[in-house]
Amino acid sequence: MKQAYDVCVFGAGPAGTAVAIRLADLGVTALVLDRPPRNKALGGESFTGAIRQPLSILGLWENFRNAGYVASYEQRTAWGGEPWIQDTIYDPNGNRWHVNRARFDDDLREALRKRGVSVVGYETLGDLRRTGNGWRVSVDQVPEISSKFLVDATGRSSAVARRLGVRPRSYSRLVGLTALIRRNPNPQFDHAMVIEATPHGWWYAAPVPQGHVLAFFTDADLAPRALTRSMRTVPANSVFTPSETTQGWVAVGDACAAHDPLCGWGVHRALSNGILAAEAIGCYLKNSDISLLEDYGRHCRNQFKAYLVGLTKHYSYEQRWIESPFWKRRASPMTLAA
Repeated sequence: MKQAYDVCVFGAGPAGTAVAIRLADLGVTALVLDRPPRNKALGGESFTGAIRQPLSILGLWENFRNAGYVASYEQRTAWGGEPWIQDTIYDPNGNRWHVNRARFDDDLREALRKRGVSVVGYETLGDLRRTGNGWRVSVDQVPEISSKFLVDATGRSSAVARRLGVRPRSYSRLVGLTALIRRNPNPQFDHAMVIEATPHGWWYAAPVPQGHVLAFFTDADLAPRALTRSMRTVPANSVFTPSETTQGWVAVGDACAAHDPLCGWGVHRALSNGILAAEAIGCYLKNSDISLLEDYGRHCRNQFKAYLVGLTKHYSYEQRWIESPFWKRRASPMTLAA
């Protein structure tokens, strides 16, 4: 295995693969180090039509469109009042997509393989240290890898950022209790996503190629025991980790900014910001110009700041259970820490 690379990317999820694919297209050599996640992605997930833009930049849109995913044309919502239906015909980005997340991630990794980008699995991160203008990394039995730049795409664990002394800031205790169930036999739900608020959280359901994804989102300390025994628990809290863009590394995807699933932006922003990060890294390696890296850091911070404002506003629409702990915790505006 080649030991010297321009960029070492930790994580082979949507953010990490987007960075590595874009770097390869820019002629930058990258190595992807992938540690199997403790909590695998949901069996299914919903994307807005805006997913087309980053996938097109990565050359993956046609493959995505022909993958057999479920097109979604409406969202049925019971939140803050009378139930209502929103038709995607009015969305400039077009219909939503309900995908097989494992298939989606596999297709991203296949795009890496086609570009000749190496993906190396590992269990233990050993040495990680700055040496002059570069880095020295060791994982498992690989004694040493040299890299000019690092990318933390390790998801909510932010493993690289934490190793480098940067502490993520969490803004909620939200978790998702999830299950993949048989498809709802009612044809009215063949292409519909459902969101319903309850006194202790909110439900989400959507069709995917393998059946129906069902999830209940609440705070970790409020999760009903019956559901925790029968459904898989995954973190869903809002988290922000500042990137040290002038120190030879950046964070992307959930390692930078993890979102409440209510917004539906997680994978789209992982891909889009991964592309931005790759272009900034490419410029830095070519010209020693850090301006795009600094722009990327500001962009992520401002984006997350606006996200918190919008998230607070959306939760405020539900006033039926304002004394319930779940909703009471979301009554106060969330602001990005300095």
